[in-house]
Amino acid sequence: MDLEKRIATIEAKDEIRELTARYCHGVVDGDAAAITDLFCEDGSFQMGKTLVEGRDALLEFYTGGVGQQTHKPFIQNHVIELNDGENASGRCSVEIRIFQDGEAVTAAGHYFDTYRVEGGRWRFAERNFHAYHFAPWKDGWTS
Repeated sequence: MDLEKRIATIEAKDEIRELTARYCHGVVDGDAAAITDLFCEDGSFQMGKTLVEGRDALLEFYTGGVGQQTHKPFIQNHVIELNDGENASGRCSVEIRIFQDGEAVTAAGHYFDTYRVEGGRWRFAERNFHAYHFAPWKDGWTS
């Protein structure tokens, strides 16, 4: 791989890692518009049987979700595969601290993502959350 292609690969992966960090910051800030802007126009989010498609539906989903509970997500173990200069896929682990209905909850899982360049920047084309656990903190993480 020539130097120019190596640099482009590093820059693309760095921008995608920042995309997931910006997602977490948007969740922490309760900023549904900022989160939605990270998705392609036809982007989707899936969690279990819930599938949300398109920016308008994503904005409604995140407005209802991030404003109702206090989530603190932490991303790690991010692996990104570039398919070409404008498409990529990845997987990252997430730990989430939640304060819900007066109780601390711990959650963990991972995201399977696809990314696409749209409007000159990397965005989520698809974001699929797979949960390992959602458990009240007092019960520990093995529930």
